[in-house]
Amino acid sequence: MRKRFKIFLFSFGLTALIVAIKFTLHEYGLEILQQSSLHSAVVTGTFFVIGFLLSATISDYKESERIPAEFSSVIENIYEDAESTHSSYPGFDLEKIRLQLLAIAKAFESDVRRKKHSAHIAVHELSASFIEMEKAGVPANYIVKIKQQQAQLTRVIFRVDYIQKIQFIPSATILVRSIVPFSILLLIFTEIEPFYGGLAITALISFIFIYISRLIQVISTPFQSEGKTQDDVSMFLVEETIAHLHKKPSKKNTKKSKGL
Repeated sequence: MRKRFKIFLFSFGLTALIVAIKFTLHEYGLEILQQSSLHSAVVTGTFFVIGFLLSATISDYKESERIPAEFSSVIENIYEDAESTHSSYPGFDLEKIRLQLLAIAKAFESDVRRKKHSAHIAVHELSASFIEMEKAGVPANYIVKIKQQQAQLTRVIFRVDYIQKIQFIPSATILVRSIVPFSILLLIFTEIEPFYGGLAITALISFIFIYISRLIQVISTPFQSEGKTQDDVSMFLVEETIAHLHKKPSKKNTKKSKGL
């Protein structure tokens, strides 16, 4: 429950602090600003800026949600193509490809959480199997198809690395982090009548500002450490692909079954 409501609890706690500060300032007569039409203009402008940044960040987040499915499907397609090719051209080591694909999937699952590059290296190591396929007489168009899938894996890895490390429009992010605190301070030091109605409006607006700002910060890095946030992109499809490759029979198991 704490993980599920992490952003809510964080925002609620800060909002409660803001309400307490505004109440204290009101009691001591320290609300030094008078309400005017400029206040609504400032609040509207702040909503517009954080809404713009949120919509832009969500587009990357949605793309990130598609990445595990794309990556897993390419991994399984490579193995299925290699397996069908091996039935006609058994001169290359199919088990080596299976183990390398397993290594790629496991490395990718780990890399996206920890911002490492072992999956990129593992993908390039597939090239050794392509050389074996050429020596085994596999037609060039078969090998080219699998190489294209290898390039697709590399492209997915690069895209994840970019999304994880690069902020969307850093200047806009700085602007949001600047105007949100100033807008909240403006509401805190403004005398709003009736007081309790103004206090409720200040609390609501502050909660929305804080919640969206925190949400943008979380989803801008969609692949968080496992279990850190509920909004983390799930890697269960990659885990299922790893389990699928584990179930595939190895060469030794195939030989034993033929012997029986």
